[in-house]
Amino acid sequence: MSEARAKPPRERPHERWNLRHLYPSAAAWERARRQIIAALPGLRACRGTLARGPAAVRRCLDRAFDAQRELARLTSYAERRHDQDTRVARYQALREVAEKLGVELLEACSFIEPELAALPERRLRALCQAPALADYSRFLSEVLRLRPHLLSAAEEALLARTSLLRETGHQAYATFCGADLVFPALRTAAGRRLPLTSALFPRYRAAADRALRRTAFSTYFATFGRYRHTLAALLSAQVNANITFARARRYDTALAAALHDDELPASVYARTIAAAHEHLPLLQRYFELRRRRLGVARLHYHDLYAPLAAPARLHFPFARARSTLQAALAPLGPAYGAALAQALGPRSGWIDLYPQPGKQSGAYMDSSAYEVHPYVLGNYLEDVDSLSMLAHELGHALHSFFSNRAQPYPKAEYATFVAEVASTLNEVLLSAHLQRVARTPGQRLFLLGEELEGFRTTFFRQALFAEFELAIYQRAEAGEALTAELLSAVYLRLLRQYHGHDRGVVEVDERYAVEWACIPHFYYDFYVFQYATGWTAAIALAEAIAREGVTASQRYAEAVLATGGSAAPLELLARAGVDLTTPQPYRLAMAAFARAVARAEELAA
Repeated sequence: MSEARAKPPRERPHERWNLRHLYPSAAAWERARRQIIAALPGLRACRGTLARGPAAVRRCLDRAFDAQRELARLTSYAERRHDQDTRVARYQALREVAEKLGVELLEACSFIEPELAALPERRLRALCQAPALADYSRFLSEVLRLRPHLLSAAEEALLARTSLLRETGHQAYATFCGADLVFPALRTAAGRRLPLTSALFPRYRAAADRALRRTAFSTYFATFGRYRHTLAALLSAQVNANITFARARRYDTALAAALHDDELPASVYARTIAAAHEHLPLLQRYFELRRRRLGVARLHYHDLYAPLAAPARLHFPFARARSTLQAALAPLGPAYGAALAQALGPRSGWIDLYPQPGKQSGAYMDSSAYEVHPYVLGNYLEDVDSLSMLAHELGHALHSFFSNRAQPYPKAEYATFVAEVASTLNEVLLSAHLQRVARTPGQRLFLLGEELEGFRTTFFRQALFAEFELAIYQRAEAGEALTAELLSAVYLRLLRQYHGHDRGVVEVDERYAVEWACIPHFYYDFYVFQYATGWTAAIALAEAIAREGVTASQRYAEAVLATGGSAAPLELLARAGVDLTTPQPYRLAMAAFARAVARAEELAA
């Protein structure tokens, strides 16, 4: 593989965030911070008034949610500044100031839920139906639902004061990986030195040169491995913090606590892992196809990202990415297309596109500033993977755009479980579009390989992550210490099981057992399984849109995109035509995977 393409200059304004849309200056940010502080006494004065009826409840909730809305905007500004360059101390300080103010606000609001929960059930149900509290009906119904897990006002205040402890492991991990973790350069067989970063690793692991892939994997994992004991301590701290907070709220397990927020039964988590296990033979059939295409005697773990065919002329500078995404996502309707054009437009300020020294690795979307457009972080390398990343994050962004436009602030934030559906559907539609417009059989095979990789990495890999996460929480809840040795042993066992190591399908070297240390999502409290459920739902939605056209896309827009958090996530998806409490969506997804494998086998032959 040749040396990575030179990075585009950072000063292109249409490829950067415009944070002036949040606050025009640091002084404006500081004024907003002081206004939140000034609002805290009035909010605390509401204590003891919530039994007086709907008007008193409305006054209190208006104050609380207004302060929360401004704090979210304040925090978004601080975090975006920090993530543009994690090395800058004043941005780290800005973020910490915002976090501490968040704790103050959380503590000031900590009496609200216990005071409401203490009302007789009949009165609380009446508040849920009161016309004056229509914007807060979902919040109030959640108080009713979560009643068994709410604590006294004093206990809620204590949890609020200690809430930052739940972020310590994650924040330390993110800062370490973004600012302090340095990788040695790679050496090619020809003696060239190639820079290695977290942003560039995906490019090297997909190299056609097998020796370079092996070197990149070895170097990348060995670097994390040198710090495995520290990273194990950080992950253990995160896990134990989540367990402690779950037990404080009288949940049996941390998983039950994590799922209860989104009204999800544990059976959905178990069903996802079970579906992955049931279809491991199909996944391993795909690995055998990959082995034959690569022409190797035995497939190794570092071979899994190499393309099935050469990616000829599939280069997507940002201008081409814009037009491609607009064409691919056209089935979602004209309103979606108009919002997408706005997000991708010159000087929109929505996207920080290219990798830079000190910039936060990976990709994400932030929509916490309710009155302002979402912000997308990418580390764009102008290839198909980067284009797919952009489609994914813009799926999140436009979900938030439509939700914030249609719903009042208290109902705008949607559940994580639904979030990954909107993003993954964009990836599925992009893949189908690219395959339709491919010019040669080689391109079609390459793109089909990318679709197969979507099944592997978004369904099976995330199911593996979910199984690992569940296993380490169960061990921690049983009193075991999460040492680097234990984490590596659990991870390696699952890695080899999923990849058919003992059956000779994929050779998984022991050095890759430390991969758990490279995955930031293990700090997100049972988040990863929702990539797999999101992929499953997205396949079902894409097939419905292909069959029904505008009827299905409009149903999806009304049931999911515009509804925010106004109803339970499983209910919203069911309205869109996908019931994840049944096996049917999983069968649809795996049938689509089987068809893709068969097409790839036919093309490869």
